[in-house]
Amino acid sequence: MDKIRDLRKILSQNIKSIRQTLHISQANLAEYAGISLPYLADIERCRTWVSDKTLQNLANALNREPWELLIQSKEEKHPSKNQKLYDVKTDQIRHIADVITKKKETLRRVVNKTMEELIIEILQNK
Repeated sequence: MDKIRDLRKILSQNIKSIRQTLHISQANLAEYAGISLPYLADIERCRTWVSDKTLQNLANALNREPWELLIQSKEEKHPSKNQKLYDVKTDQIRHIADVITKKKETLRRVVNKTMEELIIEILQNK
């Protein structure tokens, strides 16, 4: 149960911190995410949990990936006894996310180039 409570706390702290950094009011974030203001307030106060859809909507509204809202920042102390293990796992997740992002960019460039070449080939054959 403590792990769930810790995760809820991390989520609420991240949402509030990112929202404040972006200078977004609770009312605006709730509107952008398609949720009610009282629901967002309850999330930020650790009073409730979110569905996967709400997590995705909040992440989109904050211009983040959903997993980023569930990762504790390095400045904060993790309540677990296994801080080093936690840091390693967090670093691994960030590394994996970076690799995926780079691969997606490479794939996008290849697809765009292939499509351009295909269009040129079609236009030349006409």
